Amino acid sequence: MDGSGLSRRELLILAEIERGLSAERRLGRALTRMRRGPRWLLGGVLRGAVRVPVSLFAVLLALSAGLVLVSADDNSPGVLVVFGLVWLPTLLLAVARLTAHRKGIVR
Repeated sequence: MDGSGLSRRELLILAEIERGLSAERRLGRALTRMRRGPRWLLGGVLRGAVRVPVSLFAVLLALSAGLVLVSADDNSPGVLVVFGLVWLPTLLLAVARLTAHRKGIVR
């Protein structure tokens, strides 16, 4: 198209709407303070997971395996709670590392 594609009347209406929006301070403040969404947070978490040493991951994995063996022999609730507290971070770290590797965020 050669021109803007809007008639003179439509351009005047659009300019009036833009003036009204720019006059609203709350909207302007909200738009300038908007944060990036959860995708940005996910990238930070993945980069952080890559920085965790592999040796710590191996220790967590070995500790989880040992606690599974102990809990199979002794059905006390304390061992199961400790296993849950060790296993969950191990699982989350493994998933984050695999996702980071798949997305190419590795060092």
